[in-house]
Amino acid sequence: MKSAVACLSVFGLAAAMMAEAEDVQLRNQAVALMNRARVVSQIQGGPYNFRTEAIFTATASDGSLQSGTYTRVRGSDGALREDLRFGDYSASSISQGVQRAWTNGWNDPPFAGVRIRQLVPYNSAMFDASDVIQEIKSSSYGGRQAFCIEFETIVGEQRLPGEICVDKANGSMLELRSGSKLWEYSKFFSIKSALIPAQTVYREGNFSLDADLTMTALDEKPEDAFVVPSEWTQGTMCHQFQFPVAKSAPQPRGEGAPDAPITSVTLRLHVNAQGTVSSANVLKQARPDLDAEAEKLVMTWIYEPGTCNGHPQEYVINGTVHFQGR
Repeated sequence: MKSAVACLSVFGLAAAMMAEAEDVQLRNQAVALMNRARVVSQIQGGPYNFRTEAIFTATASDGSLQSGTYTRVRGSDGALREDLRFGDYSASSISQGVQRAWTNGWNDPPFAGVRIRQLVPYNSAMFDASDVIQEIKSSSYGGRQAFCIEFETIVGEQRLPGEICVDKANGSMLELRSGSKLWEYSKFFSIKSALIPAQTVYREGNFSLDADLTMTALDEKPEDAFVVPSEWTQGTMCHQFQFPVAKSAPQPRGEGAPDAPITSVTLRLHVNAQGTVSSANVLKQARPDLDAEAEKLVMTWIYEPGTCNGHPQEYVINGTVHFQGR
């Protein structure tokens, strides 16, 4: 399942294997439902000037619930301003053409900030070759009559059950579930012939996020929103870029049986122009002792440096440490 809504992506199986695992007509019906959901969520015409604002509540790193806002101003010329606030965190970014500018901390958002930027703007999902359609049933979701597609995502030995429910009446996607991750959409409104959810709920393990969204078409581009303050960091977009590639990224030795449960710790890494990790912080806490061990381990990782227009430079990327049987 691939979803632009939440950047959910898994690696596919061979198409030949897929063909043996499901009914072709059933898959065609499921794909048609998702194509309709994608069409009804697309802005028609344009380009336009838009202001989008999400007011949300999410789980913070200490487990408490905190409030935040995420605002996007998109110009008809492609210019984009983003302002993100969550708890004590506050950062902004402006992109115009090849020029970029950002405040301190923009590249180090909290986990809730990463997720809200993936959820906004809204887009529907689509199936890929790793998804096996099992059943399409007539049901209801959130008080709406719906078609619910039951599927399984198969990657190697991993099998994730999933479900997508789409509104029978207007075709919009009401729910997406994949494994332990859940997205719910409700209170759709129409703007430039597109159906956009005013409310979004996201759940992932012990993390939760609830967002209320508004979207407004502006008569003119608000030029003052794109004036870059002198204290912001400024740079240019890369015409050609290459993210850092790990050369040495050891994992902890596994404990217990080969099928022992795995606890994964995801961290944000600053990989400098020399290919070493200059700093790291846990994105979403797993367990204090494992978090600390993961931070210490990733500081030893070595990368082929990332480049921008052929020149090595620092990149901020995510890395994951897997603890088996711990």
